[in-house]
Amino acid sequence: MKGEAFSAITVINAFATGKGGAIGIYLKVSVRVKLTDEGVSGEISVRGEEFEDLSLVKAVVETIKDKFGLDFGVKVEIDSEIPVGKGLKSSSAVANALTKAILKELKIELSDIEVVKLGVEAAKRAGVTLTGAFDDACASYFGGLCLTDNLKLELLKREEVEKIPVVLLIPQETVLTSSLRRRNFRVLAPYVEEAFKLALRGEWKKALVLNGLIYGSFLRYNLEPIAKALEVKAIAGLSGKGPAMFAITEEPEKIVEIWRDYGEVLTTRLR
Repeated sequence: MKGEAFSAITVINAFATGKGGAIGIYLKVSVRVKLTDEGVSGEISVRGEEFEDLSLVKAVVETIKDKFGLDFGVKVEIDSEIPVGKGLKSSSAVANALTKAILKELKIELSDIEVVKLGVEAAKRAGVTLTGAFDDACASYFGGLCLTDNLKLELLKREEVEKIPVVLLIPQETVLTSSLRRRNFRVLAPYVEEAFKLALRGEWKKALVLNGLIYGSFLRYNLEPIAKALEVKAIAGLSGKGPAMFAITEEPEKIVEIWRDYGEVLTTRLR
């Protein structure tokens, strides 16, 4: 059975307040799932390279087994276009695609939002999220802008967005979520809350710029790429925990030119 899900970029990072927002983009994860008698095996390919870690796959399987009182194994093939450890929601996309495919294979019907919640539970079990990443999971699954309360697992607002080009900057460094557990993001709460209110009012472009500047400076990233993108009137921010940055613009070639010196640059669209 096949399943797919997509990447997303951050509007509001939920680390500080538990409330967050993200927008889907067209970077895809495809999975194939075959049920077996026991165990978890398979192959994961990320952007053409082998990826050895099956911990998220195992967490998805355990979560589904526990919820429905079943016993089964799986063999998986996962092919992902999403870089890992860059803040581009690779874990949410894999959890969504796998959960969807395994449930189909088991002939279990759930509403879309329940499928997303199962994937979030699995991501928590696997230790790949600090907040449950319900915002990322919703944007990955549904597309469009999704604003959520991650602590209550509530989708507060969803709206379609224009399929504007997005330029992604992917620096060399990788930042795994587990490395941020000791950081006190609560000190950012008063500022991030204001940005979240902007997003709820429909001013998500302003919100994501503020979010990027707040978290980017707190995490001590070089914010020069964002500054340069703003100078040419793009909307630019930090995705997730970083280090990936993004710019939403009708003139992607300008940003590609400016950002070339900072790392790998990809172009896609809002979904």
